[in-house]
This record gives sequence, structure tokens and C-alpha cells, in this order.
Amino acid sequence: MSVLLNEAKAMQDKLSWFRREIHKKPEVGMDLPITTAFVKEQLEKHGLKVDQIIDCGLSVLIEGGKPGKTILLRADMDALPLAEESGEEFASEFEGKSHGCGHDMHAASLIGTAILLDKHKDQIHGRVKLMWQPGEETFEGMKAMIAAGIMENPSLDAALDLHVDASSPVGVLNFSKGPFTTSADNYLMKIKGSGCHGSMPENSIDPLNVAVQIYNAIASMRFREIKSSEFLAMSICSISSGSSFNIIPDSVEMRGTMRTYNPAIRDYVVGRLEQITKEVSSLFRAEGSLEIVSSAPTISNDPEMVDKVLGYLEDFGMDFERDPSFRLPASDDFGYVARTVPSVMFFIGCKPDGLEKNLLHNPKVVFDERALPIASALMAHCAMKWLEEHA
Repeated sequence: MSVLLNEAKAMQDKLSWFRREIHKKPEVGMDLPITTAFVKEQLEKHGLKVDQIIDCGLSVLIEGGKPGKTILLRADMDALPLAEESGEEFASEFEGKSHGCGHDMHAASLIGTAILLDKHKDQIHGRVKLMWQPGEETFEGMKAMIAAGIMENPSLDAALDLHVDASSPVGVLNFSKGPFTTSADNYLMKIKGSGCHGSMPENSIDPLNVAVQIYNAIASMRFREIKSSEFLAMSICSISSGSSFNIIPDSVEMRGTMRTYNPAIRDYVVGRLEQITKEVSSLFRAEGSLEIVSSAPTISNDPEMVDKVLGYLEDFGMDFERDPSFRLPASDDFGYVARTVPSVMFFIGCKPDGLEKNLLHNPKVVFDERALPIASALMAHCAMKWLEEHA
């Protein structure tokens, strides 16, 4: 077992306590005052200088004892607007909110990484910058951290990120070359027609009829314009309109999401969505508009960096189970970093023994805390190895 992994496992109780304290008080979006204060307090208790670069975003810079480059390690801290049904003794104390995506695991494990790196800073070639961000679920947090300078002073040369995998047991570590997560575009379509009494539809410009035509046109576009070999998820998830039995409404709002690994497909589909919304609406005498409400780019794992990380794992002290073709059909705003500097995102198993089904974003999801020290040591080990190799 490597020194870092051994030291991290000795912190198991501490890491579990970090995680449980964060877990009990989940906060969503960009406003995480309790979580931010807790993470900052624990880092400072261990002698680390913390910069609060946005209201609920933290960074720590660890200067190595030897000259070299700079690598970023990232964790998110925000929870979900989801009532918890895990049955854990330390379950959410806040109604309608929970850490169903495991960001409590991320935040806690990266505190452990910071402690390990600080202990071994004399051996570090260059610098390690660590960050804890809000607003990953809304794709706002990373953009805010970048605007506040997380990628500058010093500028970054590489980055690592880690996400828990609730569906795989401890000992699984997936990361593959190239596109690893999908891009995401969450969109709002607005259709403006003209309402009237339901018995006289000829006097209306029925926006619900237009919405149906747009829905069908999008489905047709997906299967007639995009190769079947390309992954593309197109889902209209909400249609909002009138509330009466006998009134044709004036307007309709449709909300949906689009996911793909291919940036060219993403650009094409966004253009077609706008065209379909406007032109189908116009065909039926209505007005239509499209707004991309939030988005995140694909995380593409740098192929050369993936090869290097595979080498680093040889003396990490664990034999991980890995699927080299694994890709994650979900999205994450770490993509804003990964498109700028060579990066790798890990997906690390944490499904408790004996569970057949355990899913992220599910009210019953639970996490095996044995993954915490592994995650802490993994990030520290790979960061130190990469900096040493590129000194």
C-alpha cells in the first residue's frame, strides 16, 4: 500500500465525520453558507490558507518545495432539491433537500486530499490548487469560479476531477479517453398564440396545437437527421399551459434537455431547435422562441493524460476494476475547465455491499464511505505524480 493511501485510510473516521456533517445540512444552487463555512473551518484547522473567491466558493493553493507546473483538483458542494429517504442516521435535516448526487463525498474527500498534500508539500514539484464550488447542478458554479480567477494566478497546466459512482462497488474506478460525459443544454420554448372559448377554436391561434407539432418535429429530427450511431438524448420534460376545461390558452411553455458527446451534433441540434420552434410556430400563425437556460460542455478526458494516470496507478496500492470504454451519459460543469487544459475525470465506485440497485439522484441512494480515503489519496497521488513528471 502506498504511503498516501495508508495515511488516507488512517483518516477514515475523520473523513466520514466531514462527510456526515456536510450531508446533514444540504444546500442547493449557489447559496451554500453553512457548507462553505464548514469546509473552510476544517481546512483552516489543519493549517491551510483558504481563499473565499466567491460567496460560496473556496480555493487552496499548496506551494511545493520544488519548482514546477500547476494542477487543479476540483470538488463540488451543492445538494439536490430532493427529499431524502436513505434511512441513514445522519440523513438530511433540511426538508426537501439532500445530497443525492454525492457532492458531500466529493467535498469531504478533497479536504482529505488537501491535508495529505500539505503534509507532503516538500516533495511536490510546483503547485496544487484545490477548489470547492457551488452550483454544479445548475451549471453556474464553475463559470463563477472561472470568472473569479480560479484558472489564473497561477495559471493552470492540468486538472483532475472525481465523481462518486453509486452503482458500482468500492474498487471500481472508471475513466476513459476522449468524451467522457455528455454536454447538456436545458432549453425553454415559448409559444404565443391567441386564446378563446373552447367551443370556437376557429377564433383562436391554438398554442397547444403548435406545441404538439413542435414536439413531433423534434422527434422526427432526432431519428431522420442524426446518425443512429451518435448518442443524442432529446427530452421534452415539461409542457405548461392553460388550466380550464373550456378556454384555449394564449401561450405554452415547453422545457427540455439535450445531451450528446459530440460538440458538432450539439451545435447542429441547437440550431435546428431554434429553427423548428420559430418556423413551425409561424406556419400555424403563432410566435415561437427558444432560450438555452443553462448548459455545460462535454468533459473530454485528455488521451495522453489518461495514459499517464494509468501508469501512476501502478504504484498506488490498489488494483482497480476498470472499463476502458466507459462513458457517463450525464453532464458536469467541470467541462468548462476540461475544454481549456488537459484534464481527467474519474468515476469512483461507492455502492455499499449487498445492494442490487443504488442510483444517483434517487431519494434512497446511499454511499459506502470506504471510498472516501481512496478518493483522497487518489487525487493527491495523481497530482504529485503528474507534477513530478512534468517538472
